[in-house]
Amino acid sequence: MIVPEGATGGDVRIALLVTLLAQTAMSLLAASVAVLAPAIAAGRGWNLALIALYAPLLYVAAFSINFTVPWLLNRLGGIGLALGSIVLGALGLSCLLFPLPLMAVLAALLIGMGYGAMTPASSHVLGPRTTATNAGTIMSIKQVGVPMGAMLAGVVLPDLVASYGWERTVGDIIIVSAIIAVSLLPTILWLSGSESKSLSRYRPLDPIRYLLSIPGMAGVLTAALVYTGVQLCLRSLLTTYLVKDVGLGLSAAGYALSVSQGAGMFGQVLWAWLSDRVMTPRAVLSVVGAVICIGALAVSGFSPQWSVGAIMVVAALLGFSVAGFLPVVLGEVARHAAPGQVGALTSGANIFVIAGAFSGPLAFGGISSVLSYKAAFVVLAAAAAIMATGLLTAQPDSRPLTLRSDKNLP
Repeated sequence: MIVPEGATGGDVRIALLVTLLAQTAMSLLAASVAVLAPAIAAGRGWNLALIALYAPLLYVAAFSINFTVPWLLNRLGGIGLALGSIVLGALGLSCLLFPLPLMAVLAALLIGMGYGAMTPASSHVLGPRTTATNAGTIMSIKQVGVPMGAMLAGVVLPDLVASYGWERTVGDIIIVSAIIAVSLLPTILWLSGSESKSLSRYRPLDPIRYLLSIPGMAGVLTAALVYTGVQLCLRSLLTTYLVKDVGLGLSAAGYALSVSQGAGMFGQVLWAWLSDRVMTPRAVLSVVGAVICIGALAVSGFSPQWSVGAIMVVAALLGFSVAGFLPVVLGEVARHAAPGQVGALTSGANIFVIAGAFSGPLAFGGISSVLSYKAAFVVLAAAAAIMATGLLTAQPDSRPLTLRSDKNLP
């Protein structure tokens, strides 16, 4: 991790504001397709089932782009790559304006590439402005942009579609994205800095190899993979489960999901602060796993006899815990990164995160189709419990006492 030399509090605050804005914009772009899908399918005469391909295509593209992020950071810098990510997302969304299914596939791939590159890009900007005692907290603040963008898409876009149609709504999102991208231009040289070492000699797997060479980091990355899978299962299937198996109304089920996501925004900051100030990162991730286990077991026990209020409390508890792991992971990666390598190493961690986002819902869907949603939530609880126990019983954290690592990527 880089220790800022001469960085001021104002510099940190502006960097946080810029990266939070960029993360929110990218999240809005990525979430907008799912929200607009019914209107697009109806307008184009497409089978709505084809929209199910959007998420897998997005994650495949997001997964793949991370193998090139070190090279991209060397050429564009953190802000430049963040700006490029937003441009890719806007270009992808514009592809939906063409009445060809192939353009919809291209839309998912372009948005996915932007989505996958954004977290390493923003971490690259913030890495030089963190210390060992605030890395997680700073990363958590900019990561709030992810649920914020998704919530904006869910709240604002349906009304825009109802009032102006989906094509006009797509155009509005593109215009807003362009304005945000232009607003980032003046900060490219200032915030990206000149501390990045040459990354041109890096092989695609080098960030992962370096991370796995750090004692205890394998457990942290495995937790990222498992917890991301749980998070995506909750986000994508909780509403269906509440309506189909529990008998909740669609509006109440949607509200439960919103409550869960809102609680996750606060959870991100609190868990990260604990990992900075009170507990080791792996201890925090172990507690997160235990809370996820309790929440998932409670969800598996939902029935029509449960009150709406009790369901909301459990949804908030599960969202509070399951969304809180990523800033802890990003902060731990930043602590072990040598100067100029925070973004590159974050891309390695991001590969585990996206792998969990892709595989988790697939596994959950398979279990729920063979057995039931309740059984699938029990399996999620068991996975979280195993992860929590493994982190708790692993070797002690090797958090460096200095703020700067002397290790370089191989």
